[in-house]
Amino acid sequence: MGLSGKPATRARQGGELSGIRGWLLVYLIGLTALVLHGSVLTIGSIVVYAHRSVTGSHSLVPLSSLMFYIITNVILIVYAIYLFMLMSRRRKSAIINNIVFNILSVVFLVSWHIIGEKSNIGTIVDSVPNLVGAAYFLLSKRVKNTFVVGMRPKPSLSGATHT
Repeated sequence: MGLSGKPATRARQGGELSGIRGWLLVYLIGLTALVLHGSVLTIGSIVVYAHRSVTGSHSLVPLSSLMFYIITNVILIVYAIYLFMLMSRRRKSAIINNIVFNILSVVFLVSWHIIGEKSNIGTIVDSVPNLVGAAYFLLSKRVKNTFVVGMRPKPSLSGATHT
């Protein structure tokens, strides 16, 4: 018990899992914005393809390119939802999965550029947040403290403890 009569926290005992705040919170907000942005662009690309004359667009993007763009955006959206679940449960695997997600995002951006769905500048500008995010998850002490430090060992099926 602490001086206030409350139980001592794990922070005072060492090994406390850090909270999701600071730059990690900024990252989560940015990830949310990227997911929403990707969702709007995916829906918008379908609408533009289906109603080219209404939108003033008369150039026809090959259906295969559009389908690749939609499928890869959906993959990123679903993967991001999975990341939110991992991070909310403070899973250690959230670190590597966030790095993979950010690298995969850049790979898809370059792929979209190759098939003509992204401009040079758009590809570079849209890649920067993902590159920063990957670097952050690789180097951040906050990330390590939030998802690794103080992790409790999983109980074994037999109930016996191993030392």
